[in-house]
Amino acid sequence: MNNSDSLNQNNGNVQNNMNLNYSNSSNVNYNNQNVNQLNNNFPNNSTPNNINNTKSKKKLLLFIIGGLLLIAIVLFVGYKFFENKNSDINVIFDDALIKVKKDDKYGYINSNGKFVLEPVYEVATDFQGNYAMVKTTVNIEGTNREIYQLIDKKGNAKAQAEYSTDIKYVSEYNIWIINDQLYNSSLKKISSDKVKVKYEKYGYLSWEDVDRKSAGIMDTSGKVTYTYKYQTGEDYFSITPSDTNSTLTERYCITNVDNEKYAIVNCDTGKLVYDYTENYILDEDDNIFQVSKRDPWEFVTLMYVQNNEIAYQTNSKNVDLNYYSSGYVLIRDEDKDYSNRYSYLDVKTGNILSSQPSNNNSDVNINLNEWETLTGMTKKSCGNGYGLVKGEEEILPCEWYSIDYFGSLLYQYLTSKGKNYVMARKDDKTYIVDLKNGKTVAEFDSSYIYDDETSTFIYYKDSSTNEKIIYNLITGRTLKTSDDNSLNVYSNYITIKENNKKNYYNTNLKLIYSEEE
Repeated sequence: MNNSDSLNQNNGNVQNNMNLNYSNSSNVNYNNQNVNQLNNNFPNNSTPNNINNTKSKKKLLLFIIGGLLLIAIVLFVGYKFFENKNSDINVIFDDALIKVKKDDKYGYINSNGKFVLEPVYEVATDFQGNYAMVKTTVNIEGTNREIYQLIDKKGNAKAQAEYSTDIKYVSEYNIWIINDQLYNSSLKKISSDKVKVKYEKYGYLSWEDVDRKSAGIMDTSGKVTYTYKYQTGEDYFSITPSDTNSTLTERYCITNVDNEKYAIVNCDTGKLVYDYTENYILDEDDNIFQVSKRDPWEFVTLMYVQNNEIAYQTNSKNVDLNYYSSGYVLIRDEDKDYSNRYSYLDVKTGNILSSQPSNNNSDVNINLNEWETLTGMTKKSCGNGYGLVKGEEEILPCEWYSIDYFGSLLYQYLTSKGKNYVMARKDDKTYIVDLKNGKTVAEFDSSYIYDDETSTFIYYKDSSTNEKIIYNLITGRTLKTSDDNSLNVYSNYITIKENNKKNYYNTNLKLIYSEEE
């Protein structure tokens, strides 16, 4: 943004984790004609046995009808699930408004270049989820004041704050922090009025009672997972969630009180694993923690935590712990000779193995976990290349130098449009491959392609012409530009600075707006 008072926000792609809303409905109509027809099959002068048989059959019919009703409700809820899911994805891609500048003011256009919100804002952000932050002047008790507001796509003000830093959007979880309060994607407040919250990372927030009586950990739904009661004189609390591998199912947080004492707790359950100590606790990643004295700085212990307990601990300075591929912690002991230096902690059983696990998965498989869960496909190595399989079925043959999948959000959007794509490389070229039939959709003269989970655009530098080539995965359109021109890629549009102008292109790579630079 060309404004000294511009907002602290990421001008990159609008990113949004899906907020899946389930809907229940009782508006399901059933035709009871078949039931009545069956009842009419019994004569009025039925014997007692016939009567009993009639009652049994009626019970059976009622049971069947109840089962059908339950199935119908499940199907209806499932329909709503996917309907809402696709709707939320479309907010990012199809429905994203585009911020532009005209006469030193900001407004918003649609993908056809038509103004939806006129350029009246001094400062504005891109839409994040369903809202954008703008700076505007309002009259408060007879005095004109500049404030920051969240507006919807019709320009209606939904929330406001005195400073831009008082409004923060967490794209990974589609939540808002406004004036130290937690709001969901619809701007419904989900934290208590009695607390102030601060977003940390990985979906965890620290919170503090406004009366400074307690503090703790909260998740993005507003649920308090851990509470710490302040002692006399204490008034500061923070957390550090461990950086963990995607294959780990638990995450532990270092809690810090007044920078004077530290502990380790389960971020999700609040279980205290390592009690408060005056020593420093440092995150070594993957739920591995180091405890050290402060003055003089002196190593105390190194530990790996799982199942709410210390699974392995050492007091030796010469032992290193590292999460090793999928399911093992590598223990390296420099005090031992080389042949006995390495051992492996099985994180599932807690057993320590003296030799490298034979069933160890590669790092490639770790990175595929999210995509595997989504698609049921796995990457297969055949010695001379890679392929894709789904169970016993071969999806792609082992003929590719590498196979790269798109991020889950983009992948789901593409498949909703009937495009089940991956990127695959061989012979110094990259191909877009359709997994439905194994055929190539596009060929690029480059071994490296730039892509982003929240954009339908990919781009690369052509190996033969040195031109910058932009390709849209939805429309299949291509645009060439000089490698010297500055390119910015967004969810459903791009901008290119050319000849002192900032040009906007939609997914058809059609010019829809120009700004003087």
